[in-house]
Amino acid sequence: EENGTSKCLPCKEDEYIEYPNDFAKCLGCRTCREDQVELSPCQAVRDTQCACKNGTFCSPDHPCEMCQKCRPRCPKDEVEQAPCTPHSDRRCGPPTGTFSGSSNNLIATSVVVVIAVVLVLALLLWKCCCRRSPGEHRVRGRPGALALAGGVCMDVGWVGRGTCLGEEGSQHGFHLPGDGRDLSGKSCSVMVSCRDGRGGGSSVFLRRSFDIFARDVPYKDWKRFGRALDLLENDIALAEMNDKYSLEPFFQMLNTWQNRQGMNASVNTLLETLHQINLGGIAEDISSKLVQQGSFQYEVS
Repeated sequence: EENGTSKCLPCKEDEYIEYPNDFAKCLGCRTCREDQVELSPCQAVRDTQCACKNGTFCSPDHPCEMCQKCRPRCPKDEVEQAPCTPHSDRRCGPPTGTFSGSSNNLIATSVVVVIAVVLVLALLLWKCCCRRSPGEHRVRGRPGALALAGGVCMDVGWVGRGTCLGEEGSQHGFHLPGDGRDLSGKSCSVMVSCRDGRGGGSSVFLRRSFDIFARDVPYKDWKRFGRALDLLENDIALAEMNDKYSLEPFFQMLNTWQNRQGMNASVNTLLETLHQINLGGIAEDISSKLVQQGSFQYEVS
C-alpha cells in the first residue's frame, strides 16, 4: 500500500478469489476427492468444481464428507420418477394413473371417517365443559397461584416454559445457582440464563453451546444465520476455509461473532436471530437442549 492506495495482484496457479476483497493473499484451490470427478479446473476467479462419480450422490443440504451410492433400481411395483444425479438419489414411486375407483373411494371414506371422529370428540368435550358449574372453573387458593404452580412459568415467551429463578442478574441476564427464591406473586419470562457456578465465565458456557447450534442449524442455513448476525461476507468466506465438509466453519463463524460482540455476546442473541430468520422451531429445540445440558437455565423477568 502506497500513498493510501492498494495494488491488487493476480492470483497464482492453484489459487483463486471469487469476489472483491481485502485479503492479503488468494485462497487455495480445492482438490477433488477420490470418489469425485473434476467438472472444471481451478481458475483465478473460481474454485475447482467437483461432483460425485456416476452412480453416487451427495445432498446439497448437508456437508458432503463422502459420496453415497444411488439406489440401483426401483422395486417391482414402482417406476423411476427421477434418475440418480450427483446431487440426488434415484426417486421411485407408483406408476401414474394407477389409482382405481375403489382406491379413490377408500381415500374418500377415510377422510369422512376422520372428520366424523373429530366432530364427535369436539362435541363430547363441549358437553363436558358445559356440565360444570361456574364455581368449578375457579382456581382454589390465592390469586396468581396457577401462573406459578410447581415453579413453572405460565407467562411464556418465544422459548418455552422455564423454572422460575431469582430477579437479579448480570449484564448478560445470567444468574448464579442459589439465586432461586420464593416467587409468590411474581411473573416469569423465559430468557435463558447461565448457571456459572464453576468459575469458568459466561463466555465459556456460550462457546460450549456452539456445538448444539452447529448440529441443529441446517447446513443450508449457515450463511443466512451468519449474515443475520451481521457478519461480513469475508468473515463467512474465511470460516469456510476450515474444512467446509465438517462443522468447523460454523464454529469459526460463531467465534468471529463472539469476538466482535465481546461482553455483549449472549446465547439469547443467537436464539432470537434464529427466530428472525424463521427458524423458531430449531431455536426452541436448542434452548431445551441447553437447559437439559445443565449449563443454562430459565430466568425470571
